[in-house]
Amino acid sequence: MSGVIAAVTVRAAQRAKDLGAEKDLEALRQELEQAPRLGVRLGPPRHDGTEVRKTRIEPRDGVPGLAVAYAHTPSPPPPTVAIVAVTPD
Repeated sequence: MSGVIAAVTVRAAQRAKDLGAEKDLEALRQELEQAPRLGVRLGPPRHDGTEVRKTRIEPRDGVPGLAVAYAHTPSPPPPTVAIVAVTPD
């Protein structure tokens, strides 16, 4: 276990539900606990190490491909990931 705590904001969870991607988002949340720097960094990291990143959930069974934005904060401990946005890609 990596010690990273990953969470989904209420707004991102509702958007995933509206798009029929709740299970996909939960699988991504679990994956981010193991690999918090998954995806592409958007802009430079802040002075405290916080990064905003984007990754993608591939389309499947009537669910469109989704772009997922999240913030990764390595300190103070424990490191955290917050999934903040889910949009059709």
